[in-house]
Amino acid sequence: MQLTESVRMAVRSIGANKLRAGLTLLSIAIGVFAIVGVAAAVGALEAKVDDQLSAFGRNSFILQKDPATHFGDNSRYRNRKDITLRQALEFKRRMTSAQSISLTNVTMGAVVKYAGVSTDPNINVYGTDEGFLLNADFSIDQGRGLDPRDVQMRSNVAVIGAEVKTMLFPHESAVGKILTVNGQPYTVIGVFNAKGAIFGQSQDALVVVPITSAAERFFDEWGTSISINVRAWSVEALDETVGQAVGILRAIRGVEIGAENDFEVITNESISETFGDFTKYIAWFGLFCGSVALLAAGVGIMNIMLVSVKERTREIGVRKAVGATSNDILTQFMIEAVTLCQLGALIGIGIGLLGGLGMGALIKVTPPIPWTWVGVSIASCTFVGLVFGIYPAWRASRLDPIEALRYE
Repeated sequence: MQLTESVRMAVRSIGANKLRAGLTLLSIAIGVFAIVGVAAAVGALEAKVDDQLSAFGRNSFILQKDPATHFGDNSRYRNRKDITLRQALEFKRRMTSAQSISLTNVTMGAVVKYAGVSTDPNINVYGTDEGFLLNADFSIDQGRGLDPRDVQMRSNVAVIGAEVKTMLFPHESAVGKILTVNGQPYTVIGVFNAKGAIFGQSQDALVVVPITSAAERFFDEWGTSISINVRAWSVEALDETVGQAVGILRAIRGVEIGAENDFEVITNESISETFGDFTKYIAWFGLFCGSVALLAAGVGIMNIMLVSVKERTREIGVRKAVGATSNDILTQFMIEAVTLCQLGALIGIGIGLLGGLGMGALIKVTPPIPWTWVGVSIASCTFVGLVFGIYPAWRASRLDPIEALRYE
């Protein structure tokens, strides 16, 4: 009962000094928002990445020259020999235990034209093969996808993304039409279903052509590295498939026994771990910024509590005169300081969670509630209230009741 009454008195005290208390609450809320808001946003980003990786399949992996992401000195990767188209085709011929294999090279910033209408120079041209549909999680809306014969014959055919179709063929079928990609003619054989955007980047602004044709027209077969996307039959068979793939590619590239791979094996789990390491630093940066803001808020709390002690000197004298002990006064002011902090924490948590939901709505995922960081915020605000409220509370508890009653 004493605790409940102390909290009520704390709330009344805050209400009696709305502007002063409001500014303090704002500073606390900003600090908590920096912690919870960043954590919620990071959770939304991680959920989006996991969603995208799940679409590509947990039983898929990529073999390529460079890692998916790397920082600092990259000479180790730059000095590696490219995975040539000939090596990639030989790998595909030997690797018979996989469900699907696709070879890919991307040329970015292409211009696609048809009948005097052209796209912006933001179209990605994928030189690939018949495995692209399954491995990249695309489906056909009109026409057909690439088949092995297109690759073998180096055919000048293309499958276009929904965005390209909308720009160049808004009122007619694209199948059978001849368009140009960076000036090179291609016959459209199919149109992909729309996939939408990821992190603001459209997945539908693309043209897919046989990798053998792309090697002749868009990239140097001997001076450009190919990415090999392999899909195992199941998640359970993934490790075995990876081992077989690594062994075959090492043999093709002539890697000596005992030497490390001169290529990277990229799985969905490794991408998730790399992204998680990156977002971890963002979350810790949010915690640092929030801690600085809470420290500044703590100074404000000490100031408001000292002023409150001075304004309520006579009230303290009356309470002591009717039997309140120094510990009662100390406890009351400590509870007021903690209550002030917790109110600010609740505001900051609410705004932070709304920010996370906003981020989730923007990238079309439902972010998880960062309960750990919510708990850290509450504990931090409790700590701030105790540390910065102890001195004003101690001063209040040490007031002489006689002198306090005389105070005007």
